[in-house]
Amino acid sequence: MKRKTRRILFYSSIVIFFVISAIVVLYALGYQYDFVQGQFFKIGSFDVKTNVSAQVYVNDVFAGSTSFLGNYFSQSRLLPRVYSVRVQADNYQPWQKLVKVNAGFLTSFPKVILLPKTFQENTVASASFKTVTITRFDVANGTALVGNKQKVEAINLKTGEITPVKLPLLPEKNAAKLNVLVRNNIAGVTSPDGVVTAGFYNNEIWVQWLKDSSYQPFKKAGNSLLVTRFPQTINDIQWYKDSDHLLVSVGGILKLIEIDDRDGINVFDITTLSGPFYYDRSSDLIYKFEGNKLVKISIK
Repeated sequence: MKRKTRRILFYSSIVIFFVISAIVVLYALGYQYDFVQGQFFKIGSFDVKTNVSAQVYVNDVFAGSTSFLGNYFSQSRLLPRVYSVRVQADNYQPWQKLVKVNAGFLTSFPKVILLPKTFQENTVASASFKTVTITRFDVANGTALVGNKQKVEAINLKTGEITPVKLPLLPEKNAAKLNVLVRNNIAGVTSPDGVVTAGFYNNEIWVQWLKDSSYQPFKKAGNSLLVTRFPQTINDIQWYKDSDHLLVSVGGILKLIEIDDRDGINVFDITTLSGPFYYDRSSDLIYKFEGNKLVKISIK
């Protein structure tokens, strides 16, 4: 081998060594080469935590499953851009968002809820008469009131025991007024953790933070948000147990909606309604009326 050739190989090896070393260092520092834009970018990541075991798809490609313990999934070393993320499980309604991954940051979705496609509804008890014009919940006493102008019965939510109620009934508190929103001053129902209050005005649902939130999407006390609006008038809203979702009665349908508005919100249909509903957070049960029947639905 000629001296000139050896010299070329020597210097070429040095150049290759430094190039590879630079790439390794950049990789170790959290950078990745973007072949689309032709330059290095600091990478980012996202994670999700779900209520059930699920599969995660990124840009419609299977990325992995949530962990066995905690139902947690994390995807790292992503170039900063927007990704389509879908979380799904057999027999459950999927959750999907466009997730913006920022350079050097973790984008987190710590309270993803998947609900079943169908729910089992069980009759708690049936009133002893067919004609029903009165349906309401007496939460303080743990009963549902069913009846008409001549007769009213109280059904115990836990046991299904039926007892007659003395007439006339006391005037019902207007639950809707407790939830009514006054713009920029939401006077509604406070979340279980005491951080957010929610109210509705005709067909709009608004929330306002009473305290700084401790997880993404971060909000400051006093921040308010129009969560969504419906074409129909809203009848009632109640907080789900995690303080990040609302149960909403609108247009004869009971829905569960998230208040995380990053790329819009996910909305899940639960059941049809012909009257009021009540959600018991301690048992994770929804109660509703079907004629003279009191029905319960488990959403665990």
